[in-house]
Amino acid sequence: MSALLCWNCGENLDDIPRPISRHATCPACFNELHCCRLCRHYDPGKTATCFEDRADPPLQKENANFCDFFSPRFGAYENQTSQKRDAARSDLEALFGAEDDAGDDTPAEDAAHDEPASAEDEARRKLDDLFK
Repeated sequence: MSALLCWNCGENLDDIPRPISRHATCPACFNELHCCRLCRHYDPGKTATCFEDRADPPLQKENANFCDFFSPRFGAYENQTSQKRDAARSDLEALFGAEDDAGDDTPAEDAAHDEPASAEDEARRKLDDLFK
């Protein structure tokens, strides 16, 4: 079984006494731990964001609550930086269309090297260089 990690910063919470108190905070980032974001019933994809039908989920999922159904979830920490990067990359691919990196030197591109690149081609090249 993996270690219990803070939902916000990923700090190991093995030293936090169980059951987790409503007043417990992360030793690294000081965020509250008895909250929806650390609960195994939490599901951001669901409209009510809680699998437990009898629960009355609070509006602020990051704040401590009095939920009787709270049970800590292993794997609650998700690295937000990589998620934002992946979302930005997919948005750019949707905007400009996906390209194959394997076929960069095609004969049509070789003929285009004789004439100056258009502003659109130059902008695309600079954008691609940012993500390499």
